[in-house]
Amino acid sequence: MKIGTKTLVAGAIVAVLIAGTATGQAQAQGQNRETIVKPNRAIACPSGWRTPDGDTSLCEPQGSLAPKLYSKQEKETCANGYFEVQRLWCSTKRP
Repeated sequence: MKIGTKTLVAGAIVAVLIAGTATGQAQAQGQNRETIVKPNRAIACPSGWRTPDGDTSLCEPQGSLAPKLYSKQEKETCANGYFEVQRLWCSTKRP
């Protein structure tokens, strides 16, 4: 049975993705330029971020100096260089 190069590459990519998510660590994907959908409407926007025009489902950066931010699942840990904020955010600013 002959296995093609594309099949091997696809298998390797899947293995890397599975290994990356198995650690329970959220992937670093923080940003401070665009509006972010909140993981839960009940939580507040972190320091340096605000709720735009009363829309409690969103957070937007308060200028270019806002810390980088991304949401995470409660059981995930934040990536290196990020700090957990309110259990559902990872931020470059210490809480």
